[in-house]
Amino acid sequence: MAAAVTVTAQLARVRGLALSRWGLLFGLAGLAGLVLRVWVHLATMGTPDSDEAVVGLMVRHALHGQFTTFYWGQAYGGTQEVFLTVPLFFVWGSSLIALRVVPVVLCAAAALLVWRVGRRTIGEPAAGVAAALFWIWPPYNLVWLTHQQNAYASDVFYCSLLLLLALRIVERPDAWRVGLFGLVLGLAFWETLQIVPIAVPVIGWTVWKQPRCLRSLWAAVPLAILGALPWIVWNLEHGWASLMVRANGSEYLHSLRLLASPLLPMTFGLRTPLTGQLLIPSRALTWLLYVGLVALFAYGAFKMRRSNVSLLYVVAAAFPFVWAISRRVSSLSATPRFLIVLTPVLALLVAQAATKYPRAAVLLTLACVVSAVSLHRIDIDVSAVHPRGVPVAPRDLSPLISALDRLHLTRVEGDYWIAYRLDFDTRERIVAANPMRYPPYERLFRAAPRHGYVFFRQNTGSSTFATQLEARGYHRHFVGPFVIYAPS
Repeated sequence: MAAAVTVTAQLARVRGLALSRWGLLFGLAGLAGLVLRVWVHLATMGTPDSDEAVVGLMVRHALHGQFTTFYWGQAYGGTQEVFLTVPLFFVWGSSLIALRVVPVVLCAAAALLVWRVGRRTIGEPAAGVAAALFWIWPPYNLVWLTHQQNAYASDVFYCSLLLLLALRIVERPDAWRVGLFGLVLGLAFWETLQIVPIAVPVIGWTVWKQPRCLRSLWAAVPLAILGALPWIVWNLEHGWASLMVRANGSEYLHSLRLLASPLLPMTFGLRTPLTGQLLIPSRALTWLLYVGLVALFAYGAFKMRRSNVSLLYVVAAAFPFVWAISRRVSSLSATPRFLIVLTPVLALLVAQAATKYPRAAVLLTLACVVSAVSLHRIDIDVSAVHPRGVPVAPRDLSPLISALDRLHLTRVEGDYWIAYRLDFDTRERIVAANPMRYPPYERLFRAAPRHGYVFFRQNTGSSTFATQLEARGYHRHFVGPFVIYAPS
């Protein structure tokens, strides 16, 4: 009877919130997040590439029992999102929409976890604002996490989950909670090494706040090993190839400089990814805002040093110095994808100010505007300034597929950014090989009695290989941005 009364009271509170102005605000934020993601999916910036197609191909192979520990051709990037997508492909078939459902759902789950973390740190209603803020901001998250990029949606999910589990340990450091933290940490480590700069300060803060948790290491360590077991077994067989290549002193400092500018401003939306265009056309005002955010961070860190909110400040402050250890993080400065894992923490820190309804409404409106402006700019820039400096295959490959069918070519080799899109879009009826990811395709290509080659048209003007193909009797066939070399 008491349980029924409690449930009734909770339902009444939920109903009251839904009908309140706060409920309307959160509902509008939820709708805005969905609209922004649909925009990304349908726009030029939502055009799939071969990296995304590879994930789809891995799902298709997993349906037939062909499982891998990591993303094809890499020694990192676990396949948990691949496993989550298998049921969707089984029910609805191989499609781009089915492929993108998992990262979007993981982002929604991360937003709920952000709310749970916020309740234990910044309190209500700021916790709800943090969840809504994370759903509509930062702008680059909306682009990158609408695509299926294998492990990046797991970044934000595991970051939020580890924060929540650490807070629960501080509340009650029993073996169950400490062991669960260890298991999640192991799974996160297998899925994404980008979790390390989050996990290290989270563990340090938890031990500092609740030293008694060390008594339950006997539960945490074996479960952490269990969660990371696929990573451990694979590395035992491959000479520990997954270990990060450490940066030297100059590379370490260079990574920290890149994080300070342009990557962190890109994350906040003060600069547009790809081009670095300023959100506000004033460098002085942009830097003034940036310095103001840093000053507010320092003030908040001092003020909240004895509360649970200090977890957020410790993670944010320690993150750069662990993050920069890897040489890989400085390899890409056009987009802030290696900072995505930190964004749940940033959303919680920013939302601290939203303790009153007017502030929350202004903050969420401003965040939505910043995301919309950034997405518009990214959509314009993405075809002209591709983050990898290579041409982008169009969304519709049907003209190229029809041309290959007319030429009776079912085995081709070509540019990486074409090959795996062809494999996925044709459901491997046409096998397009490129040795960068999946060697079995290359073997099928070599074994075929008749095969061709596909390249981007703009890349073949001065290509020595193209000249050699013509000398061997291959003929060129131009199809939109592509050129096919087919034997006589």
